[in-house]
Amino acid sequence: MVLNLKDYPRKQYNIDQFAQPPCYELEGETFYFVMDGGYDYELRITGRTSCQWNIAGEAPHEESYRCLKADDDTYLFHYDVKGANPRTGHTYVIDTEQRLVTMIICKVGLNPRFPYLVSTEFDFGALRIEGEELPFKRHSFTTDLLETQVQWNWRPGFFTQHYYYCTNFYRITYPKTSGAKVEFTDHSHLLPSSDEWARYIKIKGNIYLFVLTEELQERILQGRSRFRSNSMAFLQNYDRMNLVGRSFGNAMVEDKAVPINMLFSAFGQPVELPPEFLNAPNPYVV
Repeated sequence: MVLNLKDYPRKQYNIDQFAQPPCYELEGETFYFVMDGGYDYELRITGRTSCQWNIAGEAPHEESYRCLKADDDTYLFHYDVKGANPRTGHTYVIDTEQRLVTMIICKVGLNPRFPYLVSTEFDFGALRIEGEELPFKRHSFTTDLLETQVQWNWRPGFFTQHYYYCTNFYRITYPKTSGAKVEFTDHSHLLPSSDEWARYIKIKGNIYLFVLTEELQERILQGRSRFRSNSMAFLQNYDRMNLVGRSFGNAMVEDKAVPINMLFSAFGQPVELPPEFLNAPNPYVV
């Protein structure tokens, strides 16, 4: 069973109200990704929701995918690897303008002490096109977003505020006027802070990939919160002030952990956060 929040009976509780429609325009395309990690990938989009992928030289796997766009030629493409043990998800940022790709590989179940913890790995590469020279540039980790304060709006009256203050952490808050204050803070008082592990990757121009993993929350709460460890990938466009994203992990439903795999969108706006929030020490590091 996979929990799809789009089918949740109380629609007003979803974070996908502003979600973009799925993108089907890659249907029929074939990509060959030359990856820096040493394993090249082939990806064929065989239908509006179907694709095949394989490591170069190996047999293809059939998957169901979903895709959203950050701009006219930058795509967020995701599928769960059918039958994988441990459960595995592949997410690609396909940048056809620069012929570059960033791959996120997420797995659940690698940590014997925290079996719901999501591991997140990154690989960078380029799109091979016959007859053309392979690009040597790559998407890269960046400090561009540091000191950014932004409010992301998920539906009317439901918004969160992010502070990107450190190269491997971010900080989040839920104002009293936001519906997120009730929905996402059921056990937050048990945490020393809202800081979580994060990575920032520059795609191009004012488009960035921000990825957070709810790891510290999982280690401390261990199922007392409705949401367990999740990897959240936000492909942010600061020219349009919006984002598209996906979540991969688990949530508690009737005292059972159920897999989450969903897409979402939000629009953003600058915000000024209080100095005591911005300057609070990170309790998770020395």
